[in-house]
Amino acid sequence: MSIFRRENASSTPAFAGGASDSSSSPKGRLTHVAPGTRLSGEVTGATELLIDGEVEGEVRVDATVTVGAEGAVHGPISAPVVRVAGTVVGNVTASERVEVGPSGSVEGDITAPRIVISEGAFFKGQMVMRGEKAREARRPRGAGEPETKLVEAGKP
Repeated sequence: MSIFRRENASSTPAFAGGASDSSSSPKGRLTHVAPGTRLSGEVTGATELLIDGEVEGEVRVDATVTVGAEGAVHGPISAPVVRVAGTVVGNVTASERVEVGPSGSVEGDITAPRIVISEGAFFKGQMVMRGEKAREARRPRGAGEPETKLVEAGKP
């Protein structure tokens, strides 16, 4: 019996009422850690990862990582998008965004350009909004480079 099961993207559960974002992984690819499954060690890959079981160790994926309501991760997570509806004890780093749903719990630092923590979620740690998208978000709309005017010597 295999620990990992690949399913169609249409069977990926929506997170916090939103649609699944499969743009960061090959279409139709999903690795599922089922409830009752416990993995120890490093988890890496390029397909979307849904954790409904328990993972002890580092999770480093080049696609969306979703920790389901029954899921738990004890270790750091690094991915473009991280969604947490279960429990994470460890630092979370995302190149695009981190979402902690109402049933989610994160004990560790979160680093991402965009961070969403829903009402009812538990979070203990520090948040750092870092990355190109974070710098753009801090810049006021319509703000560009300051206007410079070339003035020749002796002329206004």
